[in-house]
Amino acid sequence: MKIAFDIRGIDGERGGKGIWTANVLKSILNNDRENDYYLYTNKDWNNIYRHLPNVHVMQVNGRGIFWHWRFYKSMLANKVDVCIATESYIVPFFHDPAKLKVALVVHDLVAFKSPAKHQKKATFIEHITLKTAARKARWIFTVSEYTKKDLVGQYPELQLSSKITVVYAGIRDAFMRHFDSNKIIEVRRRYNLDPDYIMMAGTLEPRKNIMGALEAFALISPNNQQRYRFVVAGKKGWYYKKIFKKVRQMNLMQRVKFLEYIPDEDLAALMAGARIFLFPSFYEGFGLPVLEAMQCGVPVLASRVSSIPELGMDAVHYADPYDFVDIADGMTTLLDNPDYCQELRAKGFEQVKNFSWGKTAQLIIEAIKNR
Repeated sequence: MKIAFDIRGIDGERGGKGIWTANVLKSILNNDRENDYYLYTNKDWNNIYRHLPNVHVMQVNGRGIFWHWRFYKSMLANKVDVCIATESYIVPFFHDPAKLKVALVVHDLVAFKSPAKHQKKATFIEHITLKTAARKARWIFTVSEYTKKDLVGQYPELQLSSKITVVYAGIRDAFMRHFDSNKIIEVRRRYNLDPDYIMMAGTLEPRKNIMGALEAFALISPNNQQRYRFVVAGKKGWYYKKIFKKVRQMNLMQRVKFLEYIPDEDLAALMAGARIFLFPSFYEGFGLPVLEAMQCGVPVLASRVSSIPELGMDAVHYADPYDFVDIADGMTTLLDNPDYCQELRAKGFEQVKNFSWGKTAQLIIEAIKNR
């Protein structure tokens, strides 16, 4: 078969979709020599797969809807059999199923479940395109059972269950490494961090509930506030200025540090050195940082909502993301109870064994072959 991927999200500062695409693609291409792969991008790309005879990188110029139309026409011209739509619902929305089979990847339904915390443009486009895209798609891949439930519930008249396969994320290579204390100290010093810190990681945008975490941090004991610095690693997203304003209003400038985007290797080392990891998100289709923090041996406090309990199980301490006091209580519980933290670490190491990119890649290829 000729299988196409939209790989626009895998370059540069990757978001959740880009991380998923890059790692699934890597696993597929390292193992599949039977099918031909057409990788579509909108810019020059350092093709790390140039040595593989079954890989073809296709640069398509244009912006917005014009890029998607040219992407579609190129797939038809190259007689592509299957398009795995990883970044957008636009081509799945307008494609002709008689000419091209589409596999739709759905990471979450935040545009429908929590639109006020999502980008306005993305919310508008997804509201227009998702229903038709889901109806026309040959396969649908969701990144969790929760997202599958959300999608089926959003369009019950389409009876989508039979074409949905749940394909979890795995853990990035950088987070699989063991970091000794010297490496952690070296990375921590490069980023000018104190030895004791609480950490969050994710794009600075409303859905991640960074402001709620700051409110909770302000409620923990003065002793813990002075001992632990609050560190947030993530690129600037939408409405991020409100977060910086909140820090100034709460007079926490000396206790909160924003690192913006940092490479995976450094992020993993910093995560391994954190006292606890916070993930109080309002909504997640999956929640990859929770898995990666557990892999790094860090006790995790996360939201008791959406897909997070599905992947964290009993290896995470949960809190209500809408309740600052509950988050603060959870932080205090973890900061003041080393035995409990050690119990969560041990459970976390076992829980992460259930997730791998290889398993995800295998499920995708098997689903396409069998339908």
